[in-house]
Amino acid sequence: MKNILKFCSIGIVLLGGCATNVAPNNPVQLAKTPSPMTAPATDHSGSVAKRLNDCIIRGNQSADALLVDSQVIAVTRNNPHAKALFSSPDKLNDQQAVALKNYLAEANSCRPIALEGLSPAKKAVYEDFFKKIDGVYADLIARKITIGVANQERQLLMQDAHMKKLALQSKKN
Repeated sequence: MKNILKFCSIGIVLLGGCATNVAPNNPVQLAKTPSPMTAPATDHSGSVAKRLNDCIIRGNQSADALLVDSQVIAVTRNNPHAKALFSSPDKLNDQQAVALKNYLAEANSCRPIALEGLSPAKKAVYEDFFKKIDGVYADLIARKITIGVANQERQLLMQDAHMKKLALQSKKN
């Protein structure tokens, strides 16, 4: 029951963060905030969670990550560009496509850490999310969808994965 409450609280905070358009006081803090889906899972051991967090922070500090976060995908919480990104009718330009590819290569290197120590059911939720989100990114890079549509689809996939994780957690209790 405690874990369900934790997940609900985290979900409310994450959704609240997506709805606000307030910039953090420290711009570096923005680059260091992990995305909700890649943030350390609560059932990871301390060392796995630390390694995952370190990997995410490294990936979010690159110039490509900063460009992606400000012009393409609202990766970090409290992103001051989120509102514009979620409604953007634009498709990627060449510079944004290169930056997104570079960012994804770095971010995807954290996936094996994110999967360490998870139950088979939770691992399946993550793998399904990764497969679907990769499709969204591929469509965005191929210019089949707009930046706004990609952000909306990403958010829906994150919410779906979160709900599936909650459902798994509630089955345990």
